[in-house]
Amino acid sequence: MPKHQSNARPLRLALVANGVFSLLTGAACVLAPAAIAALIFAHPPVVFGLSVATLVTELGIGLLAFAALVLWTAGQSMLHRGRVKLITGLDIGWVLASAGLLLAAPELWTSAGLTMMVIVALIVAAFAFEQILGLMLLYQGQSVVEAQRKGNQLTLTARAVTHASAERAWQVMSHQEAYADVADNISKVEVTRGSGETLERRCFDNDGKSWHESCTLWDEGRAFAFRVHTEAPDYPYPIAALAGEWSLSPMSDGTQIQMVFHVTAKPGFVNGLMFRLMAAPFSSVCDRLLQRWIDIMEGTARPNRADLRLAEKETASQPI
Repeated sequence: MPKHQSNARPLRLALVANGVFSLLTGAACVLAPAAIAALIFAHPPVVFGLSVATLVTELGIGLLAFAALVLWTAGQSMLHRGRVKLITGLDIGWVLASAGLLLAAPELWTSAGLTMMVIVALIVAAFAFEQILGLMLLYQGQSVVEAQRKGNQLTLTARAVTHASAERAWQVMSHQEAYADVADNISKVEVTRGSGETLERRCFDNDGKSWHESCTLWDEGRAFAFRVHTEAPDYPYPIAALAGEWSLSPMSDGTQIQMVFHVTAKPGFVNGLMFRLMAAPFSSVCDRLLQRWIDIMEGTARPNRADLRLAEKETASQPI
């Protein structure tokens, strides 16, 4: 199992809500089966050879068992994707079964029963939807990656530790062109002018789209930051503001490397939904980036373009 998991709060809250609702509904069915049966069933005292009160009791027992599974899953320190998928599948099954019963045998239900069935099905569908979104947001990986969302603003912090020295870590991190060799979403980086705080660069994605970035911080050997010119007419993404900072901190047994991104989505429901869903894939991109950097810093990676570019940089910096 991956060492770290984050962005789990939305999924955990959806599971807790699902579990509590199932617990209360199941308890009501077990404690008052006759009253509930009289409320929701129209005519037959027997369904499928069983009294409706017995059916309600058995349903309640099943709901209590389901609630126990959901709440136990929600309480684990590391959420288990397989169990969450099982729970979500059972929720979807409940919704489909409810729709089938309402359509196939509408005469079985009172008007109150029909209303209750529809309301419960809609609530369960909402739980399933939120759990699906939660799974899409959930991040699991080797690096510590944390996402904090407030409205249309997202702050993503990713950090990991390498045994390499701070000098070696800075050498790898600050090589601008080699950034494209470790970032999944970037195919090329070009330094267009300056160095240090006057540095400007153009980044290209895997589809050839590009954007302009300007350095806003350069603390030699420790940190640098860039602001993306999202206001440019040719900026290709629905993002209103984007800035990133890369830093390192020496430790007794190595170096901690960290990336922090501040993202603001453009207004609009679709943009907001896409923005909400980008946390998990972007977290995984950051995880792979940090781990690739660590492999290069520690010399365990196979020679690639990043290593060759670093070697070229070192050779160019040596006196003739």
